[in-house]
Amino acid sequence: MTIVLANMLIMWLSKYILINDIVFYNTFSEQISYERSNALFENLMKYSWIGYVAMPFIFLVRFGLISIITYTGIFLCDLHEAISYKKVFGVVIASEIVFFLASLFKLLWFCFFAGNYDLNDLNFFYPLSLINLFNQAELDKMWIFPLQSLNLFQIIYVLSLAYGIKVQSEIHLDKAEKAVLISYLPGLLIWVVFIMFFSISSS
Repeated sequence: MTIVLANMLIMWLSKYILINDIVFYNTFSEQISYERSNALFENLMKYSWIGYVAMPFIFLVRFGLISIITYTGIFLCDLHEAISYKKVFGVVIASEIVFFLASLFKLLWFCFFAGNYDLNDLNFFYPLSLINLFNQAELDKMWIFPLQSLNLFQIIYVLSLAYGIKVQSEIHLDKAEKAVLISYLPGLLIWVVFIMFFSISSS
């Protein structure tokens, strides 16, 4: 799939443009020596291929879950006769371009505007989100993902899902929006809460 390949390209560019031995050392300089940091960085690069192999499967699961959740909303709104699950799956895949653009925006930001940064800065920043209104040092770890999830791209994604469903069926846009809102948003909320609890337990 084109969108998976595009995301793999962004992942590769991010690793080889944004992450180098200096960035890695800046992140862990207070805990380990430069030699140890460099050895860890080389191991990271050595095994980075695992992420590329896993990415298609991760995206397949992601697309499948979002499609099931969205189709549940369509079913609850009694609109399932107007559009099949297969078409919803296609809409979900097409809408992923929104998050690809977010990743591209982040890559360009760190390439041209971020200045000196470390891995914590890379993990903390999300373009056009509420997280950028807060100071990293003052924010509790559990709130990072929720604030990252509240972003303009997420809103555009929801609208993209609704519009795609409208195009692929005879459903009016307002009904498509309702189906997406009563399904995708609760699913997103559950996922955010899960990550929050995971962050608490891991810390």
